Amino acid sequence: MKRIGTLVHLSAAAVFVTAGLTYAWQTAATTGPDSLGATASLLSMPLAPPPSIPQFYLDPGNVVMWSLLIAVWAMVLLDAVGQWIDPSDTDPVRTGRPRIWPLAVLALALGATWPMLIQSPGLLTLSAGISAAAAILAARRAAGRHRPAIGFFAGWATALCSAALAAMGAERFGLSMQSVSAIAILPSALIGMAAQIWIGPSIGYSTAMIWAFCGLAISTMGSDPVIALAAILGISAMAAVLVRAAS
Repeated sequence: MKRIGTLVHLSAAAVFVTAGLTYAWQTAATTGPDSLGATASLLSMPLAPPPSIPQFYLDPGNVVMWSLLIAVWAMVLLDAVGQWIDPSDTDPVRTGRPRIWPLAVLALALGATWPMLIQSPGLLTLSAGISAAAAILAARRAAGRHRPAIGFFAGWATALCSAALAAMGAERFGLSMQSVSAIAILPSALIGMAAQIWIGPSIGYSTAMIWAFCGLAISTMGSDPVIALAAILGISAMAAVLVRAAS
């Protein structure tokens, strides 16, 4: 009975990673090498608005975003496997502290639905928002318990939620690529600063958000200074709270 939580957590992690891998693989096979996701670069801007800003997170178009996504998958799986081998969320090891696995399972289960919601920014924003909130609370509980993957996933989910919100704005109000990219960074940075301060001494959250901002800027900025400025502001804000968390 004590293994039920770790087994559910491991299953949720496997489903989340499998859903992400399947989506990225199917998208690459369908769109081919000349698709938007595959051709985004530092020196080029797409001539038409992207189908979905969150697609940069779920179907990366450059090595920075791919490395971030692979890091998320790896850390989520390693954390779940580590808890199966040496659980820290069961009695008497947790010494009365709140359990982490129910929130982690909720966050990962919702994360597995994101590829299916990529064309529905409203539902994607709702799902990502709940997942990010659950992951942030789990990261708060995990602070000081040597589980950086929880905070790392929370940071990535926060960035994706903000990107989904920006995509919803683009769909509803016809915003430009520059505006959408800025919206995908700046509100996320404000939320991220507050969340990192609340989480406490865990650098995974800020690290994931800084990584995401760098990748999003590379994916979208081209020669436009607006996106570059938004990325610099977001990275600077998260770097400040990262230093505070590390110290």
